[in-house]
Amino acid sequence: MSLTLGIRLLGGFSLTYGDRLVAKIASGRSQALLAYLVLYRQAAQSRQRIAFHLWSESTDERARANLRKELSRLRSALPNPDEFLRVEAKTLQWLPSANFTLDVAEFEASVKAAESAESATDGSAIQAKLERAIELYRGDLLPDWDDEWVLPERERLQQMYVRTLERLVSVLEEQQDYQTALTYAQQMLRVDALNEAAYSALMRLHGLNGDRAKALQVYHQCMTVLREELGVDPSSVTRRLYEQLLMEEDTPDRRSRSNSSGVSPFLSRLPSRSHLALPPLVGREQEWIFIRQWASPILLRSDSANIGDTATGAGVKVLLLLGESGIGKTRLLEELQALTYAARAQVLWGQGFAAEMMRPYGIWIDALRSAEIASSVNVPTELGFLLPELERPSPASPDLGRLFDAVVQLLVQCAARAPLLLLLDDLQWIDEASSALLHYAIRLLRPLPVLFAFAARAQELTDNSAISLLVQALRREQRLQSLELQPLNREQTADLICSTHAIAPSELSLAVVNRVFIDSGGNPLFALEIARALGQNQSKYAIAVEVLIRDRLHQLDEATREVLPWAAALGRSFKPSTIAYVADYPVTKLLTAIEQMEQQAIIRPGVSGGNEIGYDFAHDIVRRVVYQQLSQPRRQLIHRQIAYKLHQQTTPDNALASEIAYHAALGGDRALAASAALAAAERCLKLFAYAEALELAQQGIQHCQFLAPPIQILLHAGLLRVCALAGVTGDACKDGQLSHRAACLETQVQQLIHEAKSLGLNEAEAIALETLVILQFDRSNYTDVHQHSLRVAEVSRFVSPATAARMLAYSGSCLAEIGRDMLRAEALLLEAQSLAARVGLELCDLFSGLGCVHRHYGRYDEARVHLQRAWRLAQAQQDHWRECTYLSYLAMTQLEAGAPVSALPYCDEMLVVAAKIQGEGSEAAIATALAALARYRLGQPNAEIALNQAIAALQQADAKRMLAYVSIGAAEVDLNCGRPELAVNRAETALANAQIVNHPSEIALSWAILIQGLLALGEQQRAMAQFELLQQTLEGYDDWSLLARAAVDRSRSAAVNKLCNFTSGS
Repeated sequence: MSLTLGIRLLGGFSLTYGDRLVAKIASGRSQALLAYLVLYRQAAQSRQRIAFHLWSESTDERARANLRKELSRLRSALPNPDEFLRVEAKTLQWLPSANFTLDVAEFEASVKAAESAESATDGSAIQAKLERAIELYRGDLLPDWDDEWVLPERERLQQMYVRTLERLVSVLEEQQDYQTALTYAQQMLRVDALNEAAYSALMRLHGLNGDRAKALQVYHQCMTVLREELGVDPSSVTRRLYEQLLMEEDTPDRRSRSNSSGVSPFLSRLPSRSHLALPPLVGREQEWIFIRQWASPILLRSDSANIGDTATGAGVKVLLLLGESGIGKTRLLEELQALTYAARAQVLWGQGFAAEMMRPYGIWIDALRSAEIASSVNVPTELGFLLPELERPSPASPDLGRLFDAVVQLLVQCAARAPLLLLLDDLQWIDEASSALLHYAIRLLRPLPVLFAFAARAQELTDNSAISLLVQALRREQRLQSLELQPLNREQTADLICSTHAIAPSELSLAVVNRVFIDSGGNPLFALEIARALGQNQSKYAIAVEVLIRDRLHQLDEATREVLPWAAALGRSFKPSTIAYVADYPVTKLLTAIEQMEQQAIIRPGVSGGNEIGYDFAHDIVRRVVYQQLSQPRRQLIHRQIAYKLHQQTTPDNALASEIAYHAALGGDRALAASAALAAAERCLKLFAYAEALELAQQGIQHCQFLAPPIQILLHAGLLRVCALAGVTGDACKDGQLSHRAACLETQVQQLIHEAKSLGLNEAEAIALETLVILQFDRSNYTDVHQHSLRVAEVSRFVSPATAARMLAYSGSCLAEIGRDMLRAEALLLEAQSLAARVGLELCDLFSGLGCVHRHYGRYDEARVHLQRAWRLAQAQQDHWRECTYLSYLAMTQLEAGAPVSALPYCDEMLVVAAKIQGEGSEAAIATALAALARYRLGQPNAEIALNQAIAALQQADAKRMLAYVSIGAAEVDLNCGRPELAVNRAETALANAQIVNHPSEIALSWAILIQGLLALGEQQRAMAQFELLQQTLEGYDDWSLLARAAVDRSRSAAVNKLCNFTSGS
């Protein structure tokens, strides 16, 4: 049996065969040849490459001759050389399957085994594997050699060794074996005396071990070494650790008073190694003091048991940093993040971007993805809609209240574990939906240890109405602390240049500092770019920072420059897989390019999504410069391809629709931009993001102008429908501005109907007519609703069965709801029911319409069944607007059936649903008014006061139809209870409003009660005059409700009786 050849390269060269040292390989070049072949044994190496690396300073001919000579020596020195070497005419290879051992390979295998054991729960097993790997590393690779081919391998193995040490120190620290951890942390310093992370680890470990004096001594050693070798001071995080150690009590019995694990409460919150990479904070000392004082009550509390005490204090827990681009807002947020980590608290980081203002909840999605959520946290299923990577079932169209509550619930759970800091950068680009959620979260999380810190550009913040309203509200409530950052002065600019080594100290003169300060205006970002240019001897640099950044970009290799335009076109952040997909770019080449961009500080790791790390541009100015370098035709081609590729990935929920619309617009594909804008706008409606829906619809309408008539008119009709729905559902009040906008929208729809009709585009015409019905119904123009509904029904007969069912159901329900042409309404609804059953559809409008028909004819049990079915469907679709409508119909059905007690639960439920609707619509006022009417009918105490207040609220909301209905109901009660004067007043109010909305049944009801009230007051002549007017007005109507017919009959009988009595008496 052959002996094993033992090769050792770590710590020096050594070769053994069995127990015997192989001394024949004594020359350095023979050892180098063997080492090279062994290290690169996985593939045959060309003789030319080997000769070049080992004799790089010789001519090719001389190098090859040297190689032949050393190869001959190596073969003669090796026992059984053919067992280890494969020698070909042009290549050489060390055989991987030969009987040999290599310490480098054993070390690498051991490290890999330790990494594979990371998931194990047995800490001692992980520790043993890590210790074995460290034991195998007996020194650097061939430490006495300075060959260029050795250096990269030496660095790679050394870094692997350092990472293994770091991991072992972490494991030992978790096991509270601080003494052993200190031994290995010292080894980290022996490898690299400039490793600040190692110094910080030693400080932390000494502190945890109860030896504060030793911890402080390590800091001074760190400061001395860094100053002497690099000319810099320790980082701000290390300095803060030093300051925190100084604040610890220094008494002989301190260790005995620590907790049972030997860890003091404060030291258990000392920063970990992963947060020590920030550059020095220069020129912002006063601002940092201010921010630190703001955060201290929550982050630097003295005892975690007192979270509730500090959280409920009067401190302002919202911070807003303001300043121009590049002024240092993000840098201060990073410093605050580091302080938070040092306090063992939690951080969520989100960032806004101009191109993503149409992406609902975009900044929240980024922030939630940045969270390190513990396994014990119960993640609400509703978050699956915002974060698909959670792979949790979520409603197809989430409830707004539940969605907001789900986010807050997650934050509450996080805050229960440790204080929480929510950082939002570039707040000026937040979307309206995110702003609403932010306001909700700030309000509900006020009692908890949660801090909010934002950064924004002041002018753009003012331009964003959604977030500026939130800022104003917080200022009014004295819950916002603002800090506006000013440019650096001359001395601070000089300190910044020195701290970053942008210019060598020997070349940094007063003239250079003045030049940088004047040209940058004290803006830190601009100052650094100008200093970098000067440091690279670019004496004729351009003052504009964009040009300086452009020069930096040109230093990248060609492959990396190919990737940058795609990243810049995608936006502020991107994922490698997205670029690989949209650009058809090889992943291996892409990862190399990303590594170079990261090394050049052009990009930085961002929010992770799923199992993939995302990347952000280091600053939006950098992205903008990259983007502006592209010619207009190339920009268009890139955006068009991105749009096409994303369109191929379209999902049923249209989550990518807004991005597709954005890129298609910039890519010049108007048709795709318009259709994607429609899909995105409809998705925003489901998410209650009405402002975003309106904006997307307007963008889509602009694109439609460039399309051919058939597709243009169909898309335009759908987009106008979105405008109508967003306006109806999302507007806060119905003021003059809204009326003007509705009138303009109606004009556009009318014009579109004319165009669609002339071209025979029935589906587009039907959608446009439906939009008119939406607009008129909201404005209570029931005569127009009647007319347009009939036209919709007529046009719907020329479209597909599914579309026809939807259109017929909508038209029939509109007619039924306004009490017009009830026979036709019922016929349309029954036809829609037949079509819907054939294609398997369940339509809210169908059941609502049938319910209204049954209620009209006094068939209250049937009405209740259909309306409840409509309500359940609306609930399933999360359509709160329809929910409120159907609940109001159910309450009215119970009131008309003489069951006011049964009406109250529907009113209560309607109030709950109304609270989920954005804006200040009339839904809550209607619910309150119907409940007040029910209690008035029941004769409950204080019912009249509540009723009068409810009627006033309806008047303020301009809800004329409901004002007429409630006034009629109250007048009936007054008339029956012997209060004719009050009944007359209420009936007159009801009649005036019923006539405005032109609702036949309510006109008849209010007029009939008015006549009966006048007769009860003895005003026969006035009553008879009103009766004649009633007869004339209602001559053309035959669609009165059962209640209206009964009331008119009673008033007629009363009038006839009074007339007879008057005649007989005379």
